Amino acid sequence: MPVRTTLKATTTAIALAFAAAPMAAITAQSAAAQSAESYSAEELDIFTTALLEVASVRQKYTPRMQSAETEDQQAAIIEEANAEITTVIEETDGMTIDKYTEIARAASEDQALNERIVKRVQAMDSESQ
Repeated sequence: MPVRTTLKATTTAIALAFAAAPMAAITAQSAAAQSAESYSAEELDIFTTALLEVASVRQKYTPRMQSAETEDQQAAIIEEANAEITTVIEETDGMTIDKYTEIARAASEDQALNERIVKRVQAMDSESQ
């Protein structure tokens, strides 16, 4: 996959994964106070693993959302997707919903942190090919 396409897909995945975090799990933590350097390589590797799993869940549910005919169907699909997202995050060793949300929020506000995560996604993506 070309670097530009990978970067765009990665950035989109980060944005979508953050948006997909269950709203009940988003807390009033001051992630903005965290800087790119305050997260260890290990923490970001764990986050990236969870992020890729969340992106996979989103890919699975997006077509279902697009084909839903009613708002009730969409709400049921969102609820199911959020439950699966919660599960994949919690099943990632060393990750919690709160920590995932904190890092995702910090990455959305800190370009350097976002770039560190993008590089990890690209590295994990190239390893899986």
